[in-house]
Amino acid sequence: MTEEGKARPAMGAREWGLLIALSVVWGGSFFFVEVALADFPPFTLVLGRVGLAAACLWLFLAASGRIPRLDARLCGAFLVMGALNNALPFSLIACGVRFISPAPWRRS
Repeated sequence: MTEEGKARPAMGAREWGLLIALSVVWGGSFFFVEVALADFPPFTLVLGRVGLAAACLWLFLAASGRIPRLDARLCGAFLVMGALNNALPFSLIACGVRFISPAPWRRS
């Protein structure tokens, strides 16, 4: 209920489509991590994943003309944020997937 006491409208086809797309992308990352771990160690996989994402974001910024001026403070903030928000969680997920399959039908 909203503040005025009116119910919010139900989710439409667009919202359901976005939710399904999000679940496919999010769940697919676990599947592909499990597949990639057959050929790469966990930290190499994370380095490639985070490095590729950083390169793509940097190219997007360059193409849009929005490359920020980098100083030591900003680089340090980006390093801490990248480590805590990307490298650490992806490393833990990759290490965990080695021992626990995200696919419940594959557990034995």
